[in-house]
Amino acid sequence: MKDKKSRKKSRKTAIKPKEASDLEKRKIIELMHEYNDLKDATQLVLGALATLKSIPIGSVYATYNLPRDE
Repeated sequence: MKDKKSRKKSRKTAIKPKEASDLEKRKIIELMHEYNDLKDATQLVLGALATLKSIPIGSVYATYNLPRDE
């Protein structure tokens, strides 16, 4: 019985989320900005490619097997 309680207690402490430090939060935000900038640039390139080929952007996504909902 005692062993069961100690396992239950250790699981509870393992589940608690660890708070990120300010430095970690800043790094995450920086990475999110970088991701968004790259995604925006990719959208511009795909749009330009669709314009050059005179096809809908959805066709460009399908050609390169890209997800449409992200």
